[in-house]
Amino acid sequence: MNQQHEHLGTPTSSEEMVDARHASYALRLPYYWFADRSMRAAKRIPHYLLGGLVRYRMSELTAWAASASAQQADRVAE
Repeated sequence: MNQQHEHLGTPTSSEEMVDARHASYALRLPYYWFADRSMRAAKRIPHYLLGGLVRYRMSELTAWAASASAQQADRVAE
């Protein structure tokens, strides 16, 4: 099964959802990574579409950022 990072529907977790600006500020990453659909896809950023709005769970973003950093460190070490 192809892992899809774009979720449709209502998330089942009670964790608060944040917008692109909050995600960008919290992770200290460029805003356009979160605001632009093509960048979200290219970076494989986990997100949800809720009534036309894009929202993020900070726990998922933190895990995503840690994984992306580890992958980049592995590439640099090679």
